Amino acid sequence: MTKHGFTLFLFLSAVAIATFRDEQEFCENESCNEREFDKSHFYSDVKHCGEIPLALSHKLLDALPLDDGNVIRTVKRSVFSESQPSPLKEPLTLAAVSQDVLRNILDLNESVIQNEEFVRCVSGGKLFPGSVPLAHRYGGHQFGYWAGQLGDGRAHLLGEYTNRKGERWEVQLKGSGKTPYSRSGDGRAVIRSSVREFLCSEAMHFLGVPTSRALSLVVSEEPVWRDPFYNGSVIKERGAVVLRLAKSWFRIGSLEILTRTGELDVLRTLLDFVIKEHFKSIATNDPDKYVVFFSRVLNETAHLIAHWMSVGFAHDFVPNTSDDEGRYSIGAQANVGLFNLQKLLEALKPLLTSDQLSQSQQILREYPQIYHQRFHELFKAKLGFLGNEEKDSYVIAFLLKVNISWIVFFSLIVL
Repeated sequence: MTKHGFTLFLFLSAVAIATFRDEQEFCENESCNEREFDKSHFYSDVKHCGEIPLALSHKLLDALPLDDGNVIRTVKRSVFSESQPSPLKEPLTLAAVSQDVLRNILDLNESVIQNEEFVRCVSGGKLFPGSVPLAHRYGGHQFGYWAGQLGDGRAHLLGEYTNRKGERWEVQLKGSGKTPYSRSGDGRAVIRSSVREFLCSEAMHFLGVPTSRALSLVVSEEPVWRDPFYNGSVIKERGAVVLRLAKSWFRIGSLEILTRTGELDVLRTLLDFVIKEHFKSIATNDPDKYVVFFSRVLNETAHLIAHWMSVGFAHDFVPNTSDDEGRYSIGAQANVGLFNLQKLLEALKPLLTSDQLSQSQQILREYPQIYHQRFHELFKAKLGFLGNEEKDSYVIAFLLKVNISWIVFFSLIVL
């Protein structure tokens, strides 16, 4: 990791700690209204009101089955549900904006942040032109066990934006209220999780790791109740909304839930749409397109995990405080990636012939080699090893057995 990367990591850690400390101070007061929110470090109050020049579209509306019932329940035979955001209570504070996302992805001028309508649009109080808010239906595993329907329980997909470079980005709000997938949740996000979402996605991008992006962070005085340490101690925190972007918000669970519920026609429709829109190099008339798709996802998964593992590695660090067994610890990321790919193949299985399934199983067995090869390439580059010496692998293997922080290690190398 470069000195800049190490400094950025320390900054993110300090922000996360300070944010949580600020939340504790907030909740210790008798009332949310009794504590004046210090806005001196944030954007100044908006100065005018006008239409935001950002028009969204939706290819999803005509291509995929939609559910129109905005009631919390088990949804069937749909990929999305129509769902309106619930605005945060005012007053609102625009706490952060990514200038890079604003200018280079959304083609907006910096002056737009002084527009009252901008704050409303990025917090769920008003929709961008052309927006049709949707919540995505998906399933998934939690700690290795099938959890059934999960879905966007506090997120709304507003639409897709195509910028002047021809890039297509899906625009989503997180923390914007209840959807049919909220289960027992309130549909809200708090400051500490929203700060992590905003800072870490932008940090990963500037460290060169493929990631979602974050445009803005809006904070409200609206109280949200949370149990941050899962120990029964509920505290009062502030609500917040992040507007984030990705090329696609589909995930393995998007396909998995359809296989689990036997909706194979919807599964095929969604998979064909994903291939057509996001894997354009795969011929739609290729009889083996699902095998090629699986191979592509496997390779990209292995390379992505190797990339973020090479940025900074702490073997026993567990980012999820509810993960008592360390299933999702940093050191276990590659294995969890393999687990996810196994579940993807299970989701694809009903659409594969026996020969295609055998091919896909062989592809799955290649994952460890692909991951380790890419990780070693990146690791060697960070160590400054040139060429391809056999001893390089022994050095890397030795270093990986040492229980140290690689963030500190690499920062010392560049000093």
